[in-house]
Amino acid sequence: MSRSIYRIGDTRRRPLSDPRPDDPPIVAALRYGVTAPSAHNTQPWRIELASDVEARLFFDPNRMLPDTDPPGRQVHISHGTLIEMTAVAATSLGFRTEVDVLPDGAMSIPEFGTKPTATVRLVTEPGLQVDPLFSQILERRSSRLAHQGPPLADQERAHIEHNAHFPGVEVGWIPEDQRTRVLEIAAQAMTIEAEDHDLYDETRIWFRFADREIAEKGDGLHADTVGLSGLSLALGRRFINDGNWHKPYNRGPYLKGFRRSVSATTALLTLTTATNTMRDWIVTGRAYVRAQLSAGSFGLRFQPVSQVLQEFPQMDQLRTEMEQLVGITAPAKLQMLVRVGRTTPPALSPRRDLRAIIQQ
Repeated sequence: MSRSIYRIGDTRRRPLSDPRPDDPPIVAALRYGVTAPSAHNTQPWRIELASDVEARLFFDPNRMLPDTDPPGRQVHISHGTLIEMTAVAATSLGFRTEVDVLPDGAMSIPEFGTKPTATVRLVTEPGLQVDPLFSQILERRSSRLAHQGPPLADQERAHIEHNAHFPGVEVGWIPEDQRTRVLEIAAQAMTIEAEDHDLYDETRIWFRFADREIAEKGDGLHADTVGLSGLSLALGRRFINDGNWHKPYNRGPYLKGFRRSVSATTALLTLTTATNTMRDWIVTGRAYVRAQLSAGSFGLRFQPVSQVLQEFPQMDQLRTEMEQLVGITAPAKLQMLVRVGRTTPPALSPRRDLRAIIQQ
């Protein structure tokens, strides 16, 4: 498969890894699956093919976020997004999908990557209807830009809730009278992360500073995808580099832009589970991607603002306040907090070639 080239500022439809005439059905479905969203766009996946219709999904320990995601919760949510994107795409090929989550049991952190997070098996089903969400896969992208236009209609909210339904995941919305405080907490949480050297250095590691680096690595973040706009975007493209990443004159405009976008938020989606197990994390990812694809049919964009939900000590106080505000009590877990609204067309984030993810 050839490497897809991404240009800074590109807003075209997401390109796929090139197909081959001898691709088995599971690979054809995974071409779409690996376009799924992931934390920091790390794409923390390693895939082993078991047959023409079955694959095992493993976590790639080299793509962990140890500072901002110590338990590995967010990167395992990212496994759920790949699983569901693959399942949606499989319907276009005439297959339903059987998913066995954690077939060898949950993993401790030292075991990450040693046992599969899931087995994905395609099963032929004559007369199977193509999932309507399939039409949104190539259009899907996250947007960190300010929301514009009218607020969500009741039918839009209902449609998203219906499509995101998974046993064990509760889909909800932050009430309007709580939204201002929740958004303020989200902005404070981002400030905590950006002003802590070790935490923000993790973002630097996954930041791609030039077109060539984006094309070569096919992962991570870049200036157009982190919400910069106007003069800040132009300066970011030209002057932000690995050496001056932590300078206040770089961090300040980013935080200002984040606050500006977050303050212009028309709706906040929540995904909550009754417990907080690895299985819950993976199922949350499946619900999230269905919600995002569903929203896309209305021209709505998603942006997770889940920094406040992260489990490192610097975030404990704000996370506790957020949980109290939305009425979450352990063992329940607010897994995701997501901005939902209409924006100008956002840039594409890069993707690795599928063949680099499949272990032969």
